[in-house]
Amino acid sequence: MEIGAVYYNSSGQWVLNLVLASMILGVALDIQWRDFKAILTMPKAIIAGLTAQFVALPALTTALTLYLNLPAGIELGMILVASCPGGAISNFVTHLSGGNTALSISMTAAASLLAIVMLPLNLAFWSQFNPETAAMITAINVSAYSLFINLVWVLAAPLALGLFIQFQWPKTAMPLHKILKLTSTVALFIFIGVAVYSNREAFLSHFQLIFTVVLLHNAAALLLGFLAGKTTGMSVRDIKAITIEVGMQNSSLAIAIVFTQFNGEAGMALISAFWGTWHIVSGLIIALLFSRWPAAASAPTIEPTT
Repeated sequence: MEIGAVYYNSSGQWVLNLVLASMILGVALDIQWRDFKAILTMPKAIIAGLTAQFVALPALTTALTLYLNLPAGIELGMILVASCPGGAISNFVTHLSGGNTALSISMTAAASLLAIVMLPLNLAFWSQFNPETAAMITAINVSAYSLFINLVWVLAAPLALGLFIQFQWPKTAMPLHKILKLTSTVALFIFIGVAVYSNREAFLSHFQLIFTVVLLHNAAALLLGFLAGKTTGMSVRDIKAITIEVGMQNSSLAIAIVFTQFNGEAGMALISAFWGTWHIVSGLIIALLFSRWPAAASAPTIEPTT
């Protein structure tokens, strides 16, 4: 089974890049330098979470694509989403769950930096294990280097700018963060809404398949994060943070990459767009369940020292 082509207007690439860059800038304005310092004070939790996110999840995703034998675009979309860092909304969901928000923010900060290199490397590396995804990535002729350059502009540059503003003008950073968080989120939803509406026939005709794949994939990511925290002896609050960070990927980054690097490939676009919606739903469900999980009987929570 193949998924037909989706409507894609290449002239809108710069708009999507601008929207994503503004989202990353908004996230960076809420990250302080001490969040990076905190990484050094709780290495066990950070390493456990990032290993699950950047090593175990792409590997497990590749195994899933080989087992399920799906259309190549869907399989490559799954690997792309799995290669993305955690999304900023994970910090909010971790807070709702009663998890370690400091750890969540530190993981987001570290993952955003690592993704500049790890995302193109993971996508290029793991896609080669599946003959269908390897053939597709070769046919589209996307190189890890071109993807790296794109990430420098839409991820590294706004991240660095946001950190600079936060450090230099902290009183300006917070109101600017609130403005960008609202405007960039609205702009992204408008972009996704227009894309989904323009391709509603393809979306609706494959809804059951897309929903099943995303549900299974997201559940696997959440379980992987949970096991990473549980098997390394983390406290309940740390397990909550790691579970949510690994299970809530930056699907907006995946969407931008699909439309700017993969010419809006249908399967990849549908997977990334549905992930962007579903992981918010699943994250809130997990937060509700986790909020009922008391932390009193666990090991001491790993907190950053001042």
